[in-house]
Amino acid sequence: MVMIGAAGAAALWVKPWADSVMTASVIVTTDDGTPSVVYETRRRFSDGARRLPVFRAEIDLGAYSGQLLRFDIEGNVARREVEGGSTGYVGCEAELVSPDGVLPVEFAGWQQGAEIGLHPGPVGPQACRVNSQEDAGFAYARKGTLWYAMRVPTGARLRLRLRPVPSVSIEDRPEAYLPQAQPSGPRARLPARPKERPPDVFIYVIDALRADHLGCYGYDRATSPLIDAFAGEATFYRRAMTPTTWTRPSVATMLSGLYPSVHGAMHNTDGLAEWPVLLPEILREAGYATACFTTNLQIGENFGFNQGYDRFVLEHFASAQWAVSQTADFLGALDPARPAFVYLHTIEPHDPYTPRPESRKRFDRGYQGTCDGSAEGLNAAGRVNPKLSADDIAHLIDLYDAEVYDADRGFTDFVQMLKRSGRFDEALVILTADHGEAFAEHDTLSHGRNLNVEEMHVPLIIRFPRGRHGGMQLEERVGLHDLLPTILAEVGAGGSFSYQLPGEELPPGARTSRRREGELFYAELSQFGSNDLDLVAVIDEDGYKRVIDVSVAPRETAARTSLGLWDTGRDPAEAEDLSAKLPARAAYDEQLIARWLLAQKDRRDESAAGAPPRVHLDDETRRQLRDLGYIGDVGGGETDDPG
Repeated sequence: MVMIGAAGAAALWVKPWADSVMTASVIVTTDDGTPSVVYETRRRFSDGARRLPVFRAEIDLGAYSGQLLRFDIEGNVARREVEGGSTGYVGCEAELVSPDGVLPVEFAGWQQGAEIGLHPGPVGPQACRVNSQEDAGFAYARKGTLWYAMRVPTGARLRLRLRPVPSVSIEDRPEAYLPQAQPSGPRARLPARPKERPPDVFIYVIDALRADHLGCYGYDRATSPLIDAFAGEATFYRRAMTPTTWTRPSVATMLSGLYPSVHGAMHNTDGLAEWPVLLPEILREAGYATACFTTNLQIGENFGFNQGYDRFVLEHFASAQWAVSQTADFLGALDPARPAFVYLHTIEPHDPYTPRPESRKRFDRGYQGTCDGSAEGLNAAGRVNPKLSADDIAHLIDLYDAEVYDADRGFTDFVQMLKRSGRFDEALVILTADHGEAFAEHDTLSHGRNLNVEEMHVPLIIRFPRGRHGGMQLEERVGLHDLLPTILAEVGAGGSFSYQLPGEELPPGARTSRRREGELFYAELSQFGSNDLDLVAVIDEDGYKRVIDVSVAPRETAARTSLGLWDTGRDPAEAEDLSAKLPARAAYDEQLIARWLLAQKDRRDESAAGAPPRVHLDDETRRQLRDLGYIGDVGGGETDDPG
C-alpha cells in the first residue's frame, strides 16, 4: 500500500528472497515553517532481477499553494546482510501535476566541466543521470540527497517514480543530469531601420562611480550639480546594474551585449576575444567614424579593446579634460555629415583617491589620521575585512566624493564641447559607470571583491536625440548588457549574431513588452588568477538577491557579510542576511543561479568561443594594475594563469 497525502509512510513487502532494501523519504521545507516529512517508504527488492523495480507515489501539495517550497528526496540502498552500509542510491523521476498541465521536475545543478575555466564550484542540486536508455529520466545524488525548489501552483501534486540505483551500475565518472531542453534561444537578428543621417553616439564612462553618490540618486552632498542638471533633461534610470564589478569584463559587456562568462574576459590575464561582434565594429560598418579615448589601461589595446575603432588612444591616469580634448580634435577633423561614435573612459574617482586640492578642501571633515587614500595605504589596510576605523572610512569617502566632484566638472566640459561642435542636439549621449565602489559596507574596499549594491548599482543617464523622453525617471531594473541593443535600435543599424543576446532595447524606446518589473538579473565576478575569488548572484522576480561563493581553493576569500540573501525592496542596503530565515527562497535562488550558469555555458558552446586570449603581464603592466588595486605586490607570487 502507498500512502498519498500531506504526510504518511508507505511500504511494500515482496518475496522473502528479496536481498536488498531501498529506503526513501520526501522532506518539504518552506519559509514559514520547519522541515516536515511528507512521504516515507521502505522497499525490498532483488538485485538479481533483470530489471529493477520502480515504485510510484503521489503527494498532494495543495496546502502549499502559492508558496516557495523546497523538497528533498533522501534515502539509500543497502543489502540486507550489510549492516549499516550503503550499496546504492535512490533514483527519482518527478513531475509536477496541476490544473495547468504536467511539468517535469529537472534536478539540474551546475558543476563545471574541464572544458572551460569559469566558476569551478558546484551550485544547486548536484544530480546525476541514471546511465541506461530506458531510465534516462531518472536522477540520483551521489551525496544521497536530491532537492528541488519551486513556487507551488494552485492544486498541485508531486508525482514520483522511485527506483534503486546500485553502486555497481554507476560509472566512475557519472553523467550530470541536465535539463531535457537546453536553456538557449534564437540567434539575434536586429533589423536595420535606415535613417537619413543617423545620430552621433557618445558613451561617457566615469570609472568606479557608484550611483548613490550623485545628487540625482538622492545623495545629500553636493558632489554632482552639473550631472544632476543633465539628468533632469535626460532619461534617468534609477535601478541600473552592472553584471560584474571590475572594469575589463564590465566594458566588454557594454560593447558586446554579453555577460562576462560568455564573452570570457573575466580574469586579470584574459583579453577580449575577436569572436564577439562589438558595437564599434557594427557602427563602423554602418558608416560611422569610430574612436576610443581611455584613461584606464584595463581598456587597452593589449587586452583587445581596440577592435572596430578608427582611432584608439590610451593615456593611463590622464584627466577627463584630456579625453574631452582628444574627442574635440577627432570630431573637428570629421566631415560634419559623417556620424561619429566615441567611447570615452575617464578614471576618476577610481582609487587611489587624489582629488584636486580645492575639491578636497570642499569635502574634508577635518580628518586628523594617517589614512591617505593611496594604493599603498589601501593595500596595507586590506581590501577585504580592512583594518580601518570609522573615521578612516569617513575620510576615504570624503576623498572619493571630492573626486566625484572633479568627475562632474569633466563631464560638463564634455557636454559643452559637444554643444560647441554642433553635434549635441542630434546625438545619443550615454553617461554611465563600469561599476561602483565599496567603503566597508560589506567589509570590502574599492571594487571587484563583492557583488553587493555599492559595487553593482551604477548611474545610467541617456539623452536621446533632440531631447526625446527628457525628464523621464524609470524604475525598471536594467543592465549594462542592454546598451548595445538600445544603441543599435536608436541608430537604425541592423546586426546578425551567431548567438543569443541576453539584453534588449531599454525603455521608453523598447519595441517589445517582454521587459517587466519582475525580470531576473544576474551578476558574476571571477577576477583573480586560479579563481581565487569567484562569486555569482541573482536578483529574483520578487526582488530578493542571493550572492554565493563558488571558489574552490581561494587564497583571497570573500568577506562573510558580502554573501547571503537580502530583500532589496525592504533592505536596499543589503544589511540583513535572510538566508537562514528563508531557506526555501535561498534554495530557489541558488537553483536559478545553477540554471543560468548552464545557459551561459550553452551560449558559449553555441558561439564556439573557446578559451579567451591570454595576455602576458609585463612588470610595468603589473605595477599599474597593482596601483589600481587588482593584483598584489609585483613579484609577490601572483600568477598569469587564470586557472
